[in-house]
Amino acid sequence: MTTRRRAPGRGGRPRAAAGFLVWFTGEFFRANAVVLREVLTPGHAIDPAVVRVRLRSRSAVELATIMSLLSLTPGTLALDLTTGSRSPVLTVHGMHASDPEQLRASVHEMEDRLLAFLRRPTPGVVDRDPGTDAPVETT
Repeated sequence: MTTRRRAPGRGGRPRAAAGFLVWFTGEFFRANAVVLREVLTPGHAIDPAVVRVRLRSRSAVELATIMSLLSLTPGTLALDLTTGSRSPVLTVHGMHASDPEQLRASVHEMEDRLLAFLRRPTPGVVDRDPGTDAPVETT
């Protein structure tokens, strides 16, 4: 009997995939409830904002996935992606964004959870500094 080995890369982390899927499903339903409330009682909760968010995502798959997931989530829309010499910047519209920093934080949370699923962990590295993308070592 031959043993089948998974190819390195995406898809080999079922626990991470399940965790992300459960989290995103919860966020999706929460956002739907907020938009439904606005539809049923219009006029008092809309506070739109457009923010620019510097991303840690690098590959086309990572960038396309974060943009798609944001656009699938009711109340948010990925408007533009600017790639440059430093790191990609995503422009996001939020329908219920009374605090633009909270909108940025929620985009970063989604990206962090997505990257934890898509990327293989690097031994000894906890995270990356968002300003420089330099590894933050464990102590």
